[in-house]
Amino acid sequence: THEAQYDNMNAFLRTNGYQDIYSEENYPAEKIVNSFGVPDDYLFEYALPVINRQAEQKDPFFATLLTISNHPPYIIPDWFKGNSEEKEDRIVEYADYCLRQFMTEASQQPWFENTLFVFLGDHGKMVGNPESEMPDSYNHVPLMFYAAGMEPSVQGMPGGQIDVAPTLLGMLNMNYRKHHLGVDLLKEERDCIFYTADNMIGCRDKEHLYIYAPADNMEFRYSIDENGELNPVQHVTPEFEYLKKYSFSMLQTTEYLVKEQKTIL
Repeated sequence: THEAQYDNMNAFLRTNGYQDIYSEENYPAEKIVNSFGVPDDYLFEYALPVINRQAEQKDPFFATLLTISNHPPYIIPDWFKGNSEEKEDRIVEYADYCLRQFMTEASQQPWFENTLFVFLGDHGKMVGNPESEMPDSYNHVPLMFYAAGMEPSVQGMPGGQIDVAPTLLGMLNMNYRKHHLGVDLLKEERDCIFYTADNMIGCRDKEHLYIYAPADNMEFRYSIDENGELNPVQHVTPEFEYLKKYSFSMLQTTEYLVKEQKTIL
C-alpha cells in the first residue's frame, strides 16, 4: 500500500527474487489516504487485474499482497459501516470485509481453482494488560492456508514465520534446497519455537516460556497452564535450560549462515 522503499522493502524483495513490485508510486494520488498509502479495498481492487494478467501467461506464479489498513493511523472509508463503535474494532471489521470482497472476486477467476492462498500476520496487537515481557497478543499471529476443495483442519503445534515457506512448498509438492531453519509443519512437529521482538528473545514449548533481555542480561521464566495462562517461575529447570540453549544456538547459527552467505538461493 505504501512507497516501495519503506523499510527497505524494495531492495529486500528484489534481492529475494520478486520480479514486479507495485506500490504507492503506481497508484493515483487521490487514492492515498495516509502515510501508509492506499486503503486495503483499493489495494485488492488494483491487484486483481494484475494477477489476472499474470495468470494469462499460463505459468505458475507467486504473488504477495501486503495490507496495512489495520495499522495506525486508522483511516476507515466513509462508505464502510461496521458494527463496532470503537475505531480499533471497526478497522479490523473493515480489513476483514476487504479480504472477503477480494476472495469473492477471486473465486470468479479461472485461476482460483488452482491456487493456494496463505493468510499471515506479521505481528499482532497489544490487547489488554501484558502477561509477560513479550505479550502473547503481539507475538502470536494466525497462519491459514486455503484452497478450493481443501478439507478443513486445525493444527495447534508451535510454529514460526520461518516455517511458512517450507510448509507451503511441501503442500505444493515442490522440491527445494534447504538453506534456512524452518520446517514443514505438516511433516515435522516442533517441540519449541524461538522468536524475537525488538530487544527481547523468546522461546516456548507447550508448557514453558523463556525470555531473555540482552541489554539487561535478565531472564524471565513462565509456565503455561492448560488454558494458556502464564505463571512466573523463579527457579531454573532442565526445560528452561533447553529453551535457553535452543534460542542461543538459533541466533548463532543464523549469524553464521548470513555471514557465510549460505542463505542465498
